[in-house]
Amino acid sequence: MGRLAEAIKALAEGRPVFIHDSSSREDEVDMVFHASLITADKVAVMRREGGGLICYAMPLNVGRVLGLRYMDEILSEAGYGELTSKRLRYGDPPNFSLWVNHRAVVTGIRDSDRARTIRELDAVVEKVLDGRVEEAVRKFREEFVAPGHVPVLLGRGLNVRRGHTELSLALAEMGGLRPSVVIVEVLSESGAATVEQAERLARRFDGVVIEGEDILRAWQSSARTSL
Repeated sequence: MGRLAEAIKALAEGRPVFIHDSSSREDEVDMVFHASLITADKVAVMRREGGGLICYAMPLNVGRVLGLRYMDEILSEAGYGELTSKRLRYGDPPNFSLWVNHRAVVTGIRDSDRARTIRELDAVVEKVLDGRVEEAVRKFREEFVAPGHVPVLLGRGLNVRRGHTELSLALAEMGGLRPSVVIVEVLSESGAATVEQAERLARRFDGVVIEGEDILRAWQSSARTSL
């Protein structure tokens, strides 16, 4: 079994996938779980062993159906254009949209709370992709609270941006899974974790490490095949 197939299988089984974007970009590894299979225990693993910001990601077209916008758009219109016009060193625009909690949670930050919020976001995306758009919008508007403790990322697609958000969503879609994932940067005491450190984590948690270039090549190949 190739590394791509191993990564897809891990994602489908609720095991972590560790994606290294590129040494020429952020040069970071993100731990990724499929959102439908997230649990409080897995959020705890992301918090303890990842250490970065735990985010939920969906495709931009799904977010637009729900009325979501990028946070930099919202902030620019609110008068913070001086802040939103700048970019970090790797140059890409940020994918952040709203930060939300599901209304059923206690404080929003607990592992069980974030797992609940993420699963409910996944349920919204499922409804959108099933064509139950009105039901999805109603659920999102009635059941979620903003601001909250789960940042929603809107993936721009690998033809536009080649970050962890887009790579993880593409991996899910290539595996026939719903494009609905949870990601967190894996950090070390000195900064970003190395691929070697991610390999050790993968062995501990029965996960798979994959290079972003491998995902990108497979995605480009599948795109050519579908033409």
